[in-house]
Amino acid sequence: MKKSLIAGFALAGSLFAASHAFANESAQKQDLGDFGLESTDVVDLGELRCWDMVTLSEDDRAFAMVLLYGFARGQASESKMSARDVQTAVVNTMLECVDKPNEKALDVLKTHIVK
Repeated sequence: MKKSLIAGFALAGSLFAASHAFANESAQKQDLGDFGLESTDVVDLGELRCWDMVTLSEDDRAFAMVLLYGFARGQASESKMSARDVQTAVVNTMLECVDKPNEKALDVLKTHIVK
């Protein structure tokens, strides 16, 4: 179930980016529906386990890890990041998550973020 939720986040993120780029005042007032998304479940990013991340498809895992990275940086009130820092944190997180499948992915990721 979590895999489909994260895949849904990937689709929702893409749709959000596209809709945000083309939105205007009248479009914002319209009921745009759910864009055909199947799941209405809510995911708590802080509760995702390493196992959930490790078992995702490569594309979904990449999206989810970047989402978590941005979330963690936002929690720390940081808005600057480099591609190298993101990549290093994600790779190190995934390596640790393989050995600690029950750990919370966000907690593991936070230990690998360069400050």
